[in-house]
Amino acid sequence: MRVTVPALAAALLVNFLLPSAGPAASPKAAEPGTITAASFRSSTLGEDLAYNVYLPAGYAGSAARYPVLYLLHGRGDSMAAWTQVKGRLDAMIAAGEIPPTIAVMPDAPWSSRASYYVDSLYKGKDPGRPVETALIRDLVPHVDSAYRTIADRTGRAIAGYSMGGSGALRYSMVYPELFGAAVVLSPAVYSPQPPKDSSAREFGAYGKGKDAFSEAVYRKLNYPAAFKSFAAKGLPSQLFIAVGDDEYKNPKPKDFQHDLDFEAHVVFNQAGRVPGLTSEFRVVDGGHDWDVWGPTFAEGAKYIFQFIGKPPATPMQAELSGTPGEDRAGGVAVDEAGNSYVAIAAEGAIEGQPYAGGKDVALTKYGPDGGRLWTREFGTAGTERAYGVVLDAQGRPTVVGYTTGSGSDDAFVAQYDVQGNQRWFTKLGTTAADRGYAVASDADGSIYLGGYTKGELGGANAGDKDVFVAKLDQEGKQVWVRQFGSAGEEKGMALAVSGDGVYLAGMTAGALGDQVGDIDGFVARFDREGNRAWVKQFGTEQADEFWAMTGDGADGVLLTGYTAGDFAGELVGDKDLIVARVDASGAVVWKDQVGTPGNDKGAAIARDETGFVVAGFTDGPLRTAVGKFDAVLLRYKADQTRGSVRQFGTTEDDGADAFAEANLFVAARDGRAYVSGLTAGNTADHEAIGNGDVFRINFDG
Repeated sequence: MRVTVPALAAALLVNFLLPSAGPAASPKAAEPGTITAASFRSSTLGEDLAYNVYLPAGYAGSAARYPVLYLLHGRGDSMAAWTQVKGRLDAMIAAGEIPPTIAVMPDAPWSSRASYYVDSLYKGKDPGRPVETALIRDLVPHVDSAYRTIADRTGRAIAGYSMGGSGALRYSMVYPELFGAAVVLSPAVYSPQPPKDSSAREFGAYGKGKDAFSEAVYRKLNYPAAFKSFAAKGLPSQLFIAVGDDEYKNPKPKDFQHDLDFEAHVVFNQAGRVPGLTSEFRVVDGGHDWDVWGPTFAEGAKYIFQFIGKPPATPMQAELSGTPGEDRAGGVAVDEAGNSYVAIAAEGAIEGQPYAGGKDVALTKYGPDGGRLWTREFGTAGTERAYGVVLDAQGRPTVVGYTTGSGSDDAFVAQYDVQGNQRWFTKLGTTAADRGYAVASDADGSIYLGGYTKGELGGANAGDKDVFVAKLDQEGKQVWVRQFGSAGEEKGMALAVSGDGVYLAGMTAGALGDQVGDIDGFVARFDREGNRAWVKQFGTEQADEFWAMTGDGADGVLLTGYTAGDFAGELVGDKDLIVARVDASGAVVWKDQVGTPGNDKGAAIARDETGFVVAGFTDGPLRTAVGKFDAVLLRYKADQTRGSVRQFGTTEDDGADAFAEANLFVAARDGRAYVSGLTAGNTADHEAIGNGDVFRINFDG
């Protein structure tokens, strides 16, 4: 499972004791590649450097360029060791799980085959050699000249097991300008120093002069120093680390920290604190052998090829709004003339508006050409967050959110006219926490808001958090409020008016209807007078949530969110984005599931006469990955067939915060999608303003 955090790179998450997989398989017969032994003269070593090269099926008859995967063998082994992955490479390429790839398997006979792939200063028996320099300065350029490679870090990765895992880890961190990703299997790395019985001390790899081992040399070449070198270069990279749960155990209890499963976990733990570095970690059933390395190599290859061998990623061209503080997106709406209204929560003054303190809500109107027409900011000394913007029947923008200005969280709705004058401000709350997360309007000009309450906003509280839906008239006066829940936690995340119905959707950890899993999505339908027609739960045995909703044009609704199970197909990754259509009776009449090996969630949905669009985020390659979390936009036709898919963002997190919570909104009109969301990075046109800004970007078609 891939996990990211902004600016400090990968967070820490472990998938423990996965069963060891069998031989790689393919749904169709794999076209075989070829393995050939080759060599060239290394000027650094003053001798021939031998290697095996795997060329994928079709290489000879193609003019294309291919990504390259360098494979480093373990201590005592030779370049022949890696040839056993040929079948896995053939199968993964044939199945489309990785692109056609060149694999280079260098031989490392130096220091009694215990060179650890470093430049050794040892001058004793079997003196060390400048192995690292030879592989980096001689082998890589030779391969790029002898084969049709993508001669760039975006097309080059490295993998290794045991001693080779140590080398792969070092090379990927010290030379990120050469290698874009690495697979590190059972790495023979130790911190701060190797145990007394380690081969790292015995053969001179980390020696100096007549001493076969130098603690100072080891510190200089060990991975903590390599992590510092990597961070200083400011390039992004990905690590896949795997180890067996039955690796060799040191006989002395005091040396338990040098067991490879423990040391590998420490590497992963430290990688999670390196800026720009994203990492995956696996502990599988097995020992220090190919029962572990074979299947984890295959999984690692699939992981790293999400990021290499693809067209170069470029930051999105988007406008930024914000302050030097921490700002968040708060909604977007567009009128018939093409004017758009964008709300943000700002930790400062926006466009010279008065700033009350904490976070204020700022609403800005932009003309059809994107020029700013006006901005209005409101708030208290506490915190105000906006969670949606809707236009009423007269085209007046209405913002929903919550405020802490009264001492506890209260839901609010604020409406402005088209000139920017505030018409009314309505607050709903109890002495407990109450938050407004969704807003909708009807043809009569009434406003509906939904969210959650921990108090008794419209009835007795059933559990931790209950959901509520309320109706306000055109002047912001409360008409009715309905509260319901279970003994578990509920959140009302989305509202829509469709036909004669008012729909509320969200998540529940209890039994509002027929419970499916521990966390389900729910949909409830009310009439305009507040009478509930039904409430139903949807999902799998895993976690499922609905985060956004819009009318389907036929008295039902369209929803999006995420699943951790098989909601509309087989789960692809950690979580998949889901889309569903529910009719007026509460039946699911259509659904879709889209995912990558990472974390994918649907955050917003909007419909126009051409179909509908879903905005979400991913930390995988739905298209070419740009940064950590990227925003994605999926367009569906009116008949619900999937059309274009876009992935966009910066090199940092976009569309979601550090906790994988959505902060992304979309509106649609005349085939154009208007997207606003959180970004932590620089766009192609603008540098970041503060600690989280709000981007604004439009897409046609």
